[in-house]
Amino acid sequence: MARPRLTYLSEEDRAFVHEQAVRVLAEIGIGYNTPEAIELLAEAGAEVDAEALTAKLPWELVERCLATCPSAVRLAGRDPSHDVVVGDGSLTFCADGTATYMLDELTGRREEGSAEWLRRTMRLYDALPEVDYAWPTISARDLDPLTAGLEIEAISLANLTKHVQDEVRDPAHAAPLVEIFEAVAGGSLWDRPIFSTIDCTVAPLQHEREMTEATMAMVRAGVPVLVLPMPLSGTTAPMTVLGTMIVNVAELLSAVVLFQLAQPGCGIISGMGAGVADMRSGLYLCGTPECALMNIIGIEMSRFYGLPCTGSAITCDAKASNQQAGAEGMLTGEACALAGADTILAFGCTDGAQSLSFAKVLLDCDSVGALRRLVRDDPIDATRALVDDIAAVGIGGHYLGRKSTRRFHHAGEVWQPGWWQRGPFEQYEGRPLVEEAAARADELLRTHMVEPLPDDVAQEVDAVIERYARSVGAPATRVGWRGATA
Repeated sequence: MARPRLTYLSEEDRAFVHEQAVRVLAEIGIGYNTPEAIELLAEAGAEVDAEALTAKLPWELVERCLATCPSAVRLAGRDPSHDVVVGDGSLTFCADGTATYMLDELTGRREEGSAEWLRRTMRLYDALPEVDYAWPTISARDLDPLTAGLEIEAISLANLTKHVQDEVRDPAHAAPLVEIFEAVAGGSLWDRPIFSTIDCTVAPLQHEREMTEATMAMVRAGVPVLVLPMPLSGTTAPMTVLGTMIVNVAELLSAVVLFQLAQPGCGIISGMGAGVADMRSGLYLCGTPECALMNIIGIEMSRFYGLPCTGSAITCDAKASNQQAGAEGMLTGEACALAGADTILAFGCTDGAQSLSFAKVLLDCDSVGALRRLVRDDPIDATRALVDDIAAVGIGGHYLGRKSTRRFHHAGEVWQPGWWQRGPFEQYEGRPLVEEAAARADELLRTHMVEPLPDDVAQEVDAVIERYARSVGAPATRVGWRGATA
């Protein structure tokens, strides 16, 4: 079998990146910002500063913790037919996030996200086979802030039968969320991890207290974790691709150590969130050539450490679904796919992940389809060489009548897009691609039905959220996860 592969770092280069990251961990250290983490690290032999809540990590400790990381991580769906395994050799795609605005491509206007937009987003993802699992891509800004951390996940689970992945930002949310996930899963998350959490380290070289404590609680309940460092070149990381990725690798390894100490053997996925800061505006850029290189380095170093990995791609800095969006998306998408990412973030986001476009979600499905074809395993043997056909057709003939032409065409030898316009010009005259994608998204939202949560499970989710709401003094009237005031 043959599969195209792209390599950026030589063996000596990978060793250099590793040595520099180890030096950062051992000599500079990491700010963990929570006594709970510092106590675990001290017991494991790290050099800690209990007052500053920092730790220096020897390579022996890092290596010991890497040894307990599984090489593949199962992400279960609410529907078992949607289970995926990150690290089993397949390439899967996850919806990116979290956007603040919904973009209407036909008018150019955007509005703030809401619970209803989140419902529609997850239902669209449920309808699209190209989406293997999803983040809650749009921020539901009309939910009560006191309970939004629970209701966002309830909305996602109710409208998506695939795996849900998201941050848990408050340690107080961990216990009620586990109750909700176990109710939906019908048992322990160790058996069916229908949710995985995202732990974003805080560049340079820190962990946020609340998210860190929440993630420690989640991994102890059987929840896998995507570690997502997000250093930005020029602001929170050095102004070079290499320097940024050394910060990225150090933060990744510091999280591996902590979460393996908290729960040895927990599932950890290495995420690529590094980007570039626009030095004129301070904005996060994700569609640059440098971001593509950062993804390649991150994926290669994840392989070096034996960790399954997620690449960041397809999301763009363009303000709409235009030529810039397609170019930026495929630049990063091809880099991740050819470097050997296990899973890739994609689908719908523009403007540095600030806006979500349903038209772009549909168009990105074709980008994803093309990438899957690009890195598909293909046999290199007589069955594909077709030398007998070459001999039979000879000089100046054609292959339209050959059985192999029909057979391989029907088998998908040449990938066919769902939305990209390939036919004669006249077929598409007056039919803008973005308009057609937006119309198809609307049609799917009208016609696709998501398998609902069983009534008893929905009632249990209600009860968990209501108990938590009372405990934090949430107002009696608020937007509820089911779509009405509660």
